[in-house]
Amino acid sequence: MALPADHAALLRAVADALLQARGRIDGIEAMVGELIGQATSENRGPALVQAQALDVLGQEIEALSGILRRLGQGEAPDQALDAASLSDLSVRLGAVVGLTRDHAPDTNEVELF
Repeated sequence: MALPADHAALLRAVADALLQARGRIDGIEAMVGELIGQATSENRGPALVQAQALDVLGQEIEALSGILRRLGQGEAPDQALDAASLSDLSVRLGAVVGLTRDHAPDTNEVELF
């Protein structure tokens, strides 16, 4: 799939920007981890749930970045989605372009800390 050069460059730039955002989320996660360590036992459970949601957000951003990078390299949408590390994300995005569940990757689900 040949893209105009400016489209490919833009997709790669957005992928890079998403990875930079992922890096900032990593810093926030570290701070949240420290705060959870100081939380009372009654507040620790809900705080851990929120921290896990932040972790999932970071993983989704990383997966989106990978998809955009692959599209920017000229891969077809089904190939770019197959490389997504989160199968639920791949299925949701694939549905937009008419791909069925059998195009989704089977492995590398969300990793919770």
